[in-house]
Amino acid sequence: MQASVFSLALVLNFLLLEVSSVPFGSQVRAKLGNKIIHLELPYQNNVFKIQKDLASATGGFLYSDGFAIYSIDANFSSASNTKLLGRNNGPRSGYAPVGQPVSDDVPPVNDLYALAGFVQLDTDTIVIVSIYQHCILGLNSTTSEYYVIAGTCGSSGLVDGPPGTGRFSQPSDVAYNVADKNYVIYVSDKSNNAVRKVTLDTGNVTTVVTEGIYQPTSISWSFDRSFLLVSNMHNVAKIIRDGDGNHSVQTLDIAVLSYGFGVVEIEPGLIAVADTAKQDIQLLDVDRGVSERARCSLVFPFSVLYNSGRLYMGESGAISSAPLIRN
Repeated sequence: MQASVFSLALVLNFLLLEVSSVPFGSQVRAKLGNKIIHLELPYQNNVFKIQKDLASATGGFLYSDGFAIYSIDANFSSASNTKLLGRNNGPRSGYAPVGQPVSDDVPPVNDLYALAGFVQLDTDTIVIVSIYQHCILGLNSTTSEYYVIAGTCGSSGLVDGPPGTGRFSQPSDVAYNVADKNYVIYVSDKSNNAVRKVTLDTGNVTTVVTEGIYQPTSISWSFDRSFLLVSNMHNVAKIIRDGDGNHSVQTLDIAVLSYGFGVVEIEPGLIAVADTAKQDIQLLDVDRGVSERARCSLVFPFSVLYNSGRLYMGESGAISSAPLIRN
């Protein structure tokens, strides 16, 4: 009897600890308000990435739906929705040397449909991650010239080196810091469980980190551009570079994700990450060491962008947003 009472006390104590670890009310410094759907996509395509369009004079956006990259105005009007690159459109998806456009005699290849990650370098140049071609591509959005930047299109692996030698394996996203004078991009290399660095003027790829990286789906710069954020399958990690150029990984264990995707730091210490499997946004308050689900009724969110007080979210079949409200 005494043993049973002791066991019951242990169980009750464990449950009490579990309950006390669950936040009552909101402890994260901000929450999301009611969402607004700005654009509904045909065929329920997934919006894998959304970002501000540097070439837009009116505050427009770019987004990818897995098949193509589009530009759209700030009001998300259907009339402005323009395909820049994609299947059955624009430049042919063949392969060419770095800086050389694909010639017209190269037949189109439909494997280019996995257009998840991309980033603008300037108003004319878009860097595209081709997941199933395992390489990094460039597009001049003004001339529609299309070329290989890094990797070996059609071949996968974990190999450092210049184009034709270097290898990726299902690269998923790309990040670029416009203030970086070294002119480099960072790539989340999903099936290699790695983050890679590409020097843009040569196309040379090197491996930055592998430890602490697992199935990375998204990569972005922090609010102040001092470190990188990576969305792993089940957590968010920071990649920090020291003064000697060495990189280290710090896992943020304050949130466990079912399937993490797009990630953005809204302000120093406040991070939003799309949890696709839970169909929600997770808000991480790093300074307070807490996290909380936004509970804004999403349909398989894949991407996030913070702009002018609102969090824009790319879902399955839609682009929506919600205001950030201070607690």
